[in-house]
Amino acid sequence: MEIRETKDLRSLNKIKIIESILLKKQISRADLSTLTGLNKATVSIIVKDLLDLNLIQESTIGDSTGGRKPIMLAIKDDIGYMIAIDLNVNTIDVIVTDLSCKILSSYNIIIKNKSFEDAFKDLCALLERIISSLPKCQYNLIGISISVRGVIDLDEVIRFIPELGWRDIDIKSKLVEKFNVPVYIENDGNLSAMAENELLPNQKDLIVVTIDDVITSGIIANGNLVKGYLGFANAIGHHVIDYDGKKCTCGKQGCLEQYCSNLAILAHINKKMNIPDIETFVDLVKRKNSYALETLDYFINHLAIGLTNLIFILNPEMIVVNSYILNKLPNAVKTLQDKIFLPITRYQDLCVSTLGKKAPLMGACSVCLNQFYKNLLIT
Repeated sequence: MEIRETKDLRSLNKIKIIESILLKKQISRADLSTLTGLNKATVSIIVKDLLDLNLIQESTIGDSTGGRKPIMLAIKDDIGYMIAIDLNVNTIDVIVTDLSCKILSSYNIIIKNKSFEDAFKDLCALLERIISSLPKCQYNLIGISISVRGVIDLDEVIRFIPELGWRDIDIKSKLVEKFNVPVYIENDGNLSAMAENELLPNQKDLIVVTIDDVITSGIIANGNLVKGYLGFANAIGHHVIDYDGKKCTCGKQGCLEQYCSNLAILAHINKKMNIPDIETFVDLVKRKNSYALETLDYFINHLAIGLTNLIFILNPEMIVVNSYILNKLPNAVKTLQDKIFLPITRYQDLCVSTLGKKAPLMGACSVCLNQFYKNLLIT
């Protein structure tokens, strides 16, 4: 946005103040001035405007550093609601939150077949029930934000969900038409990267790899989300690690997802066993079942190849892996790090996400919330 007038600058400073309060949860006026680089007089004027709009509130008294105890500022969280949706390949998870991203209620829909029409019908029926039950407040429902385990282009259209076979679906326009509220849609890997980056704000070069029924990623470079020419930059689950390998749902062979996704791990172990879910697999590893341990090695060896490729191409400072397997088997993380072979480069750290399945939903909430404030304050 090109700043042409003082009014533009004032609006952007309001956004800067709001974003700082969201980041810190509670913060004094003096600390806002330090964090944003705005002088104290400007901060005081903007804070008064935001208080008058009922967007923030004076919450508690902070600790004194020698003078009068400061009054802390926080987001006014009860003036609206958000709905976040995680469209996975087998389920649709839905949460309702307030403006502090506190989860007020959660719901789950099983995708009974691979028909988009049936899944969309079930989703709309649930959304109608949710919206009709929300208590009235100042802004009511401020938006619906969707995370999708598939390819989303820069026009926010679902171009392909390989596991479901869905192509060229403009679910955003369908929901806007039906519910008449702002709707946002993004790939789950990008949303997870946004959520993790909020927890690690000092990390400017970060890769977040999410391992679930499919594998996705989000790339933060120099502090910015990388989407690429068409918006497909994060589809690392479909980069090839074995050129003559297993057939993938995307049409290629040897994709990382066919070796390291939860579905791939279950397919591998169920060649000799019959286990229903990834939780049972992890339990078998903990009990030192020999084939489960062999399958874990299979998972780690292939994941190490995939991560090594990413590190050479993108040279991140940090890698965050969101994986139930690695979360529950911390010793496997050290084994994974040992198998990542980097003769001419390095990375700073590799850690396991603490957000788990909530990561894309929290990222979706952040997108919805940030857009709400921008739409309201930038005029």
